[in-house]
Amino acid sequence: GLRGIGGPVRVFGPDNLEHRVGVVSITIDGSDPQDLAAILDESFEIQTRAGLHCAPGAHKAIGTFDRGGTVRFSLGPFTTSEHVDAAIDAVREIAHSAAAR
Repeated sequence: GLRGIGGPVRVFGPDNLEHRVGVVSITIDGSDPQDLAAILDESFEIQTRAGLHCAPGAHKAIGTFDRGGTVRFSLGPFTTSEHVDAAIDAVREIAHSAAAR
């Protein structure tokens, strides 16, 4: 769902779901990862983790080190499809607001 937003949203990791785990990292062009995480928390009650995630070398490799990393969504056994849909909708809304600036 996040990849379908397009525009300023960039999703990191393999496209093939068989090669993924329950973690998704994103950036939104023009948005600081810390600010994005704060907006998700304060405006949408969605908790994420922003930063380099103890992997500065990985962030250097994917080009996110200098901008402070990515925003990471982690899915667990109690995550529902409604939670996922709400996160996608929130990112879409934030991305469209960022694109309008």
